[in-house]
Amino acid sequence: MSGVAAGKRGVRGTTLVELVVAAGLGVLVLGACIGAVAGAAHVVAAVGGRAEAEDTAQLAVEAFRFDLRRAGFDPAGTGIEGLAAALSDQVTVQADLDADGAIDTGSEEVTRWVCAPSPPRLSRIIGAQSLPVAAPTARCRLRYLDSEGLELTPATGGLGATERERVRRVALDLAVEPPTGGAPAERSADVALRAGS
Repeated sequence: MSGVAAGKRGVRGTTLVELVVAAGLGVLVLGACIGAVAGAAHVVAAVGGRAEAEDTAQLAVEAFRFDLRRAGFDPAGTGIEGLAAALSDQVTVQADLDADGAIDTGSEEVTRWVCAPSPPRLSRIIGAQSLPVAAPTARCRLRYLDSEGLELTPATGGLGATERERVRRVALDLAVEPPTGGAPAERSADVALRAGS
């Protein structure tokens, strides 16, 4: 009997305290894993948000360049004014894209770029259609430069016809805020207008 008792002493069961400690350690390891996955997801979201802001800013300045480069396109030679309006927060350009000698105000022949303050965004307006190009913006500024690189500052009503004739370059300074926070994506475009625009 003493041999049987001695053998039973070597076999030991799991106590409640050991189970609670093991469960606690498991919860700690699981919590650490969840924290690591959440942290990685936050980093991925931040990187994705930053990339989205960079792409948005780049696409916005490329579209702006495209529109400003064709301002004043006048194959019929009817004397179309390329720069129809030049304000501190918006610019309107015209081009005779269908070469009929007239400007169709409801088409892409008249394109307006607007830096709106509330909500802060950059929009491209064609006819009655407003297309938000970049939002939210931390900075959106238009500048007008003459042939010597001097900035022409628009009054409240914008540059007059004589001043608009002096404009040789239009610049856009843009900063787009990432949706996940952080530093804005900054881009600028400095576009030379067609001669005679």
